[in-house]
Amino acid sequence: MKILVAINQSRVLYDFKKELVDALAGQGDKLVLSFVEDFRAEYFRRPELEILPTPLDPRGARPDRDLRLYLFYRRILRRERPDLVLTFTIKPNVYCGLAAARARTPYLATISGLGSAVHSGGLLGILTSRMYRVGLRRATRVFCQNGAIEEWALRNCAAKESQIVRVPGSGVNLDRFHSLPYPSETGRINLLFIGRLMPDKGVVELIEAARRVRATRPNVRFQLLGAPEVGSDVARLVESAAFDGVIERLGYQLDVVPYLREASALLLPSWHEGMSNALLEAAASARPVIASDVPGCREIFVDGVTGFGHAPRDAASLAAALERFLALPRKKREEMGRLGRQKIEAEFSRALVVDAYLREIRKFRDLLKTKRSEP
Repeated sequence: MKILVAINQSRVLYDFKKELVDALAGQGDKLVLSFVEDFRAEYFRRPELEILPTPLDPRGARPDRDLRLYLFYRRILRRERPDLVLTFTIKPNVYCGLAAARARTPYLATISGLGSAVHSGGLLGILTSRMYRVGLRRATRVFCQNGAIEEWALRNCAAKESQIVRVPGSGVNLDRFHSLPYPSETGRINLLFIGRLMPDKGVVELIEAARRVRATRPNVRFQLLGAPEVGSDVARLVESAAFDGVIERLGYQLDVVPYLREASALLLPSWHEGMSNALLEAAASARPVIASDVPGCREIFVDGVTGFGHAPRDAASLAAALERFLALPRKKREEMGRLGRQKIEAEFSRALVVDAYLREIRKFRDLLKTKRSEP
C-alpha cells in the first residue's frame, strides 16, 4: 500500500512520529513523506521512503503561500496516487486534507493542538476554525490528542463523533527517555523549563514567579531551554531576566536529556497544550512536573503525587506551587519522580499511540483488499 505522510517539518516527524513511519515501512508499505527538510531528514533517506521537499511556512499566514501549498498537494496526489494519506500539524491537516478530499483519497488527520490563533479568538481564530472544518470534514478518522480538542472538534463541527479517535498525545519513547537517577541537589536546586520562549508557554509568569522564589531561596536556579521568538517582547524580557540573574538561558538544544538529568523538576506554565511532550519526556525521566492546570498538561500528572498544578496565567499561583514543591524533603521529590515514571509507562508509551494508528490503518487496509478482490 502506498501512503502519503504530510507534516510541517522533518523535525516534528523525527521527534514524534518516526516510530510510526518505521512500523509502516516494516510492514512493506511504500511511504511518501512531505515536509520542510532539515538535517533530521537524513534519518528517512531509505529505498522504501521517498522525501518530497515541501513549500510550507509553518507559522506564516500569507494567502499566496498557502495557495501554493494547496496546489503542491494537488499535484502530489495526482502524481503519486496514494492509497491513503496521513496528515499532521495545522497546514497539512487543512490544505492536504482539502486536496485529498477533492481527489477522493481517504485520509487520517491528527489534531495535536489547536494553536494560538484558535485559543486567542478574534477574526484569526474564527478563520482558523473554519479552515479546520473545511480540511477535516471528509477525513476518514480524526485523531485528537486530548479531550478538550475532541470537544472543540465536535462543538465546531470540525469532526463527527464517528470520525474521532482519542490518543494520549504523541506518546513518549520510553527507551530514549528512561528513568534517570535523581540529582543530589548539593548546593543548589535546578528547575528546568523546556519550550519555545513565547507568551503562550507562560514565560512571563515563570520569570515573575522565579523573582519571587529567588528572593528567599537564592539556591534555586531557573533554567530556560528553548529558542526565543525573534523580536518579541518575551525575548527581551528573557534577556533582561538573565542579565539580572533571575533565570539562566540555555538556548535551543538538540538533546534535552543532560539537562533533565541535573533538574529536580520540569516547569511548564503553559496557557494551552495538545499533550505536552516536554512534560511527557520529563515524567518518563522520573522528574516531578510543575505545570498549569489546563488540558494537555493536567492529564500527565497527579497533583501532589507526581507533581503540582497551578492556575494558568497566574504568577502568584505558580510561585505557590513552586514553594509547595521546594518545601518537600529530597526523598519525597525523588518519590514523586518515580511515581510519575510509572504513570507514563502505564498511560503514555509511544508504543500505545503507534498501535492506535496501526489499528485504524489495518481497518482501511482490509477494506482496500476486499475492494480489490471484488470482480
